[in-house]
Amino acid sequence: MARLIIIEPRSSGCLLIDRARELGHDPVVLTADRDERRVPRERLAAASEVRIVDTNDDATVLDLLKTLHEATPLGAVLPGFEHYVPVAARAAADLGLPGIDPDAAMRLHYKHLMRQAVTDAAVDQPAAVLVTEPNEVEAAVTKVGLPCVVKPVNQSGSLLVRRVDTLDEAVLAVDRIRDPAATYLGRQTLPVALVEEYVRGPEFSVEGYVHDGEAHVLCITEKMLGPEPEFVEAGHVLPADLPAGLAAEVTSYVRRVVAALGLGLGPFHAEVRVADRGPLLMELGARLPGDHIPTLLSLAQGVDMHAITLRAYLGEPVGAATPGVRRQTAGIRYFLRPEIRRFTTMTVDPRLADDPRITEISLLHSPGAEVPDPGSSSGRLGFVVATGATYQETTALLDAVDAAVVFS
Repeated sequence: MARLIIIEPRSSGCLLIDRARELGHDPVVLTADRDERRVPRERLAAASEVRIVDTNDDATVLDLLKTLHEATPLGAVLPGFEHYVPVAARAAADLGLPGIDPDAAMRLHYKHLMRQAVTDAAVDQPAAVLVTEPNEVEAAVTKVGLPCVVKPVNQSGSLLVRRVDTLDEAVLAVDRIRDPAATYLGRQTLPVALVEEYVRGPEFSVEGYVHDGEAHVLCITEKMLGPEPEFVEAGHVLPADLPAGLAAEVTSYVRRVVAALGLGLGPFHAEVRVADRGPLLMELGARLPGDHIPTLLSLAQGVDMHAITLRAYLGEPVGAATPGVRRQTAGIRYFLRPEIRRFTTMTVDPRLADDPRITEISLLHSPGAEVPDPGSSSGRLGFVVATGATYQETTALLDAVDAAVVFS
């Protein structure tokens, strides 16, 4: 049994608490318990201890972890969300625990450092230019061409990521990123932006982990995106319906990216688009995939990414380093209704709601509450999770539920 730290768990990171307890460990949660940094109370109930601390203050977090370690030795420090990968890596290094190299953690979190590391390793990726001042936008757009993508370097959930078709749109997108009010999880968006080549082609995510210096790919997931110019994720289906040759090419490419970034331990979630010239990196997170993808992976292939993550960070044997056996396909579809900013009820055709292939239909916002801006993942209203014997069966069922759900 190990006493382990989970810093600010969100999304899939919340289930690390339950899984750690189920595996016989003592999970201690660090959370600010304010703004968006609130862990659901039903998840916190599984923690052996909860410490309220400003998780955005690295010095305070590191001091607290040193004190906790001196009182009762810790077995691991895990980031509960991608914003906390750097501080978890620094804490692990300071305490002599297994963890990501702190320099690699910076490359894995800050997207401009990620782009530079991949370029230095001579791995193909979209052209990108870092813009630090408004007067640099025109030169950046000229270099990468139009349309292009403007994104912040330290945010998540598609926040402030936008395709632009003109120079004026690019200037406006950079201005939004530089706005002091642009915050998430109580963190200021850095006032710099990446202007990147727009890649045409289908998008996939690659779920895997690194153990003993080797990257293992568990699954390739097909991604569905909402309408551009935003890039809000509308759904996922796994395993993706890909020809074997293309799947092998994507897998090989992602392994090269992982090596270029220096990720030496733990889970990863890589996002790539397949262009005419091959797979190209959108970004890679040293974390569990979000959007219930670990649940889909468990449903479809019997793979437990939460257990893999905990064992990797504890320095324990991870187990079989091969993808799970495909039993079925699984998918999730988010309800995108950008015209709705407030609703009181959600209704679903009972014939669909009672279908045994549907494992969950849930809301993401309370009835009557104002729905956030639809330009990021926060503006999604709810979701459905479903399984099927084939890719086509699963996607057809997700389509049917999405069309049948009514908000009023």
